[in-house]
Amino acid sequence: MSAGETTFASDELSTPSTEDLSSQPNPEKNKSPDGSLQALQSGGFEVGEEEAVYPGTLTRSLLILGISCSAFLVALDRTIVASAIPHITDDFKSPSDAGWYGSAYLLTSCAFQPTFGRVFTNFNVRWSFLAALGVFELGSLLCGAAPNSDTLIVGRAIAGIGCAGVFAGCLLIITLCIPLAKRPVYMAGVGGIFGLGSIAGPVIGGAFTENISWRWCFYINLPIGAVTTLIVLFFFHPAQKTNAGTFLERIVKLDLVGNFLLISAIVMLLLALQWGGDEYAWNSATTIGLIVGAVIELCIFIAWQIYRGPEALVRPEIVSQRTVAASLVFGFFLSGALLVHTYYIPYWFQAIENASAEKSGINMIPYLLSNFVFSIIAGITVQRTGYVLPAAILSPLVAVVGSGLIITFSETISTARWAGYTVLAGAGVGIGMQQGVVAVQSVLPRDSVAIGTALVLFVQSLSGAIFVSVGNSILRNELSMGLDTAKLPGVDIPKVLSAGATAVRQLVPDAELGAFLSIYNSALQKVFIVAVPLAGVSLLGAVFIEWKSIKDKEIMIGGE
Repeated sequence: MSAGETTFASDELSTPSTEDLSSQPNPEKNKSPDGSLQALQSGGFEVGEEEAVYPGTLTRSLLILGISCSAFLVALDRTIVASAIPHITDDFKSPSDAGWYGSAYLLTSCAFQPTFGRVFTNFNVRWSFLAALGVFELGSLLCGAAPNSDTLIVGRAIAGIGCAGVFAGCLLIITLCIPLAKRPVYMAGVGGIFGLGSIAGPVIGGAFTENISWRWCFYINLPIGAVTTLIVLFFFHPAQKTNAGTFLERIVKLDLVGNFLLISAIVMLLLALQWGGDEYAWNSATTIGLIVGAVIELCIFIAWQIYRGPEALVRPEIVSQRTVAASLVFGFFLSGALLVHTYYIPYWFQAIENASAEKSGINMIPYLLSNFVFSIIAGITVQRTGYVLPAAILSPLVAVVGSGLIITFSETISTARWAGYTVLAGAGVGIGMQQGVVAVQSVLPRDSVAIGTALVLFVQSLSGAIFVSVGNSILRNELSMGLDTAKLPGVDIPKVLSAGATAVRQLVPDAELGAFLSIYNSALQKVFIVAVPLAGVSLLGAVFIEWKSIKDKEIMIGGE
């Protein structure tokens, strides 16, 4: 067996299938005088086109089941706490900490994405994935058993670190289990399951909180995570190329300084977005200091990456490759539109339609199903044609129309109309969400696929954090100005602004409820407008993705 082959432990359950690709890698011929890979600049695939052996049908199905479970869990954890927060704050007497129960998880899951890209590049994917899953499970256990609010917040942050590696690991396991030409439909399926977890969070969280205990919102991760662990442990045995160097040398290759600079910059930026306009004014010393600090750290990080060159956390030649850069722009803005939809449409259901958190999750099913179905259809189409570009261009075109129609949501809109509009918006976003990952994998050499995949996931996570905060600022400002202008008697504006969507009706006298809902609906319409330019700008990224076939090209990742 050659060093570049990918094999799986033989079993009686299935017979591995082999795809023979003629060209063999020759790293020396791809190096320019400065040592960088010309394949990155040209978008070629001279590196990594080699024989690959894939698992048989049953083994592959078990692995897909296992990683789908873990993708569902890490997505579920993003939103499941929403329904439980009132009960948690009652138990711990900690209403001031409520915002941190969600943001601690999102903050670390975003900040550590590039770190895991380097981990998967320098260490075995199997053990790196299991380590990330273990960190996620440890955080979940800590949350479930938390005796106080501070412990719960720490547990959420730890679980977020694990999440950063788990979802990236899911996509990389697909890379090692599925031929590139067949990969889009599997990527779309796992991405759809991730979306299912995000939407189902409030429904499942509400069921646990009302019928058992809010602690089961976190304990549920343990048995399902154990299933994934066993499947990966026994059925995922890739024989990967060994990266040269001792364990300590591989640690050094992680670019710890670069990791520190990027993580600290992202943390400061997300804290500014989390606190700005809420705990602190946007022009306060704290908010401005965090933003300035983030910019300075980011500038130092960029300089450090240029200095490090091939050993950098984010190699300059990777992000400057045309398709990679285009995919990052495409993923950043399209994901922003998705997060505006999935975060604020439930707000509309709860505030305007008077739906509970659980009912608003059920009302999101048309959006979710459309997103999932059209993601699969797009994956099948890319698989059959071999080209990502048509789906990447179609996605923002449909998403712009759907997002524009969502702006028309009103207090009197019919169920058929809001359901139809969400179906169209969900379809538009679903068509494109996984195309950036597939495009990046089709142009990068094997030693860069992990970091390329992690970068796409990173910009998607960062986009969500940024534009959800932007939406929150718009909602608060528009609501404040509208209520201040209307001067509704008996309405305490500060209390309304600090209340959740489900509790806001209790703060408004019945006589003023109609006028109040009109103001609230108008404020949410301004938030929905944000998704339209986001979807539109994503088209600028899509059109620069190279016209390259994904057929007959394979990738190897990671070290033993």
